[in-house]
Amino acid sequence: MRVPARRVLVVANPAAGLRRGRNAGEAAASGARRAGAAVELHRTTQPGDAAEAARAAAREGIDLVLAAGGDGTAHEVAQGLAGTATALGVAPAGTMNLLARVLSIPLDPGVAAEALVRGSERIVMRPGRADGRLFLVTAGAGFDAWVLRALLREVQVKIGFADYVRGALRGLASFRFDTLEVDTDAGRFQGHTIVVGRAPLYGGFLRPTPDVGVDEGPLELCALQGGRLRLAATIPYLWSGAHAGQPGVSVLRVVRARITGETTDVPYQLDGELAGVLPVTIDLADARLVLARL
Repeated sequence: MRVPARRVLVVANPAAGLRRGRNAGEAAASGARRAGAAVELHRTTQPGDAAEAARAAAREGIDLVLAAGGDGTAHEVAQGLAGTATALGVAPAGTMNLLARVLSIPLDPGVAAEALVRGSERIVMRPGRADGRLFLVTAGAGFDAWVLRALLREVQVKIGFADYVRGALRGLASFRFDTLEVDTDAGRFQGHTIVVGRAPLYGGFLRPTPDVGVDEGPLELCALQGGRLRLAATIPYLWSGAHAGQPGVSVLRVVRARITGETTDVPYQLDGELAGVLPVTIDLADARLVLARL
């Protein structure tokens, strides 16, 4: 059943997706108005701003909050909407837009907003949680977060897809391949890189957790072992999700995972944003989140 939205808040990140983010808020607001909704537009100015705006919108009875930006913007909005009846929709304007792709949402923010407001399916997700912070797509420790941290130190503007590719290639030479220990409800595992998915897509459209659903079920964990040559050989399989069963790869369903590193300098990321260094405990959030899907 598709549900229309009557009152809509657009939360826009002007910095998302290079030039796309500059006008994404206006495009999403215009699309929502074309669909007949009463619309407010909020532009973020600092970390935590999107979560607070979303939290206030839920208190006011707003039907739908549209995150106009990338996965990081949706990540922030979700912190404010979890545990409420207000739905989160995505008006994508980021670099990867993985959540939008998973939810079959058009990649134009104006088109997406209009379609979602006219009528969208409501699904209930139990987000992942990493030391209390929610994530919607992935949590990752090891190679991916290492590359992201190096890029943030080098790139002065918004990171683009080509930057990620170059960073990954450089990372193959510079990554330390430290051994990470993972203690889960399904057993103990090791790997130089650990990815925990709440959704099947990841990074440059890889599928390290190919069978997880955006729903209330368990998370999926992928642990990668070995050195540079094995990682390079595994990456092509990650594109199709056919890596399970390959040497040095473990894929399993989990509800809880505690990840620790050999040192105190192993970073982890949530939904493509650096979130801290290990150790970290990942589990399922108590609060549910309503998502708008086409």
